[in-house]
Amino acid sequence: MDRTALRAARRPARALTCTAAALALGLLPGLVPAGAARADEAPTTTKRWKYALVYYMNYDNNLEPCGRPILDMLGRGVVSDDVVVTCQADFTDREGLRRYVLTKGKEEVEQLAGEDSAATSTLRDYLAWVRDRFPAERYAVIFLDHGGRLGEMSSDEKPEKPDGPKWLEVVETAKACAEWRRTLQGSVELLFLQQCGKGTLENYHAFRETAKVVMGSQTVVGAPNTYYEAVLKAVCAEPALDGEALAGKIRAGDAPNMFTTYTTVREAALAELPARLEPVLAPLLAREKLAAPLGLKPCFDMAPDELFYDAKALLEVLYAANELDAAPLADFFTWFERELLAGHRVSPRRVDVGGTWCGLSIFVPLSPAARARYKHYPIFQQTGLYELAGRTGVALLEAARARRRAQPGAQPGEQPGAQPGGRRRPRGEGRRPREGTDPI
Repeated sequence: MDRTALRAARRPARALTCTAAALALGLLPGLVPAGAARADEAPTTTKRWKYALVYYMNYDNNLEPCGRPILDMLGRGVVSDDVVVTCQADFTDREGLRRYVLTKGKEEVEQLAGEDSAATSTLRDYLAWVRDRFPAERYAVIFLDHGGRLGEMSSDEKPEKPDGPKWLEVVETAKACAEWRRTLQGSVELLFLQQCGKGTLENYHAFRETAKVVMGSQTVVGAPNTYYEAVLKAVCAEPALDGEALAGKIRAGDAPNMFTTYTTVREAALAELPARLEPVLAPLLAREKLAAPLGLKPCFDMAPDELFYDAKALLEVLYAANELDAAPLADFFTWFERELLAGHRVSPRRVDVGGTWCGLSIFVPLSPAARARYKHYPIFQQTGLYELAGRTGVALLEAARARRRAQPGAQPGEQPGAQPGGRRRPRGEGRRPREGTDPI
C-alpha cells in the first residue's frame, strides 16, 4: 500500500465525522485506500513463505475504530519478503467482509460477499484460502475482538440475518483450526486468543490440537494493543522463531495498559491435562457436601451467571475449606509449572490484581443453565470438572443466601463474586465486559 497516501488521507480525517473519516481511511468495505491493490486481482503464487501470521478481526462492533490502526502497525512491521500477514475483517457496515494481505511495502484488499463473520463456515473458508494462497513453513493464528461467555468468542453484532450467529463458538472454532492444521505442510506455532477472559483451563484444553502453544488472558484485554510492529519486525529478522519465542515477544511487547495477564501453554501437556487433573478433583468430589470457597474475587465474570476464578487460588481455597490433604494439589501445580506453562506475564500496572494468578482460570456457573451450555466441552466429558463446577456454584449461592439472611440490608441480587479490582457490574450493563484502550 502507498503509506504516504494513507497518511495524507488521515490528516483531514481528524476534523471529519466518523463516517467521513471511515471513507477517507478506506474503513468501509468496497472502498480501497488510494494506492492499495486488490487481493482478488493478485496472481496465485506458489511461493513458500517463511512465516504467515493469520489474523481474524471480527470488528462488527464498537472495536471497529481499532481496525485501521492495527492494520497499519502490522503493515509497518512486515520488512521481509519472506513474511506475510493476512487479516479477514468484518466492520459495522453492511458491505460484506474484507481480506487483507500485507507484504513488504504493500497492502492488498479483497472484497467478499456475506456478513456472517461469527459463522464457523466463514472461518473455515478463510483458513482454506490462507492455506491455498500462502503456503508457509510456519504459521501463527490470532483471534482479535471481544470475548463473551465461556464458549463465546469473536462478536458479530450484525450478522447476515437478524437470527444469524453473533459469536463464534469455542469448541467448534477449535475443531475448525485443528482440522485446518492437519491439512498444512508447515507447522502452526501459536494460536493466540487475543480476547477478554478466554484464558480458562476449559478453553485451553479445547484448543489443545490447534498449535504447538496456545496463549490467552484470564481477564480483560485492551484494544488496539501495541505489540504488532515490533513483533513483526522480530519475525522478519528471525523467521525460524518457534511458538514459545513468538508468544514471549508478544507478551513482552504489549503496553502495560493493554492487559493484566498473558499466559502461554504447551500442546503436549494440554493432552495430559485430564489425567493430571483427576487426582486433584477426586478428593473434592468425594465430599458429601462441598464447603464454599469464600473470600475470592473472580478474575472475570459475565453477568448474570458465569464466574471465572484463578485455578490455583480456587483449588487451594476449596482444599482448605474442605479440610483436605493438599498433596495432590501440590503435585498438580508442580507439573503445571514444569510442563504445561510455557510463559506468563503480569502487567506491571496490574500486579496488585493479578500478581498471584497462575495463568489459568476455572469456570464456575451460578445456574444449571449456565453449566448445561458447556456439557459438550472435552474437559468436562473427560474429567469430573463439570460436576465440581456445578457443586462449587451451588455452594457459593448457598453462602450468599446465608449472608443475606444474616445481613438483611444486603442487596437481594448480589452476586457472590466481583469483577477484577472489586467492581461489581450493575445488572443491565450487558453481557460484554468493558473493553477499550485501557482495561484498568
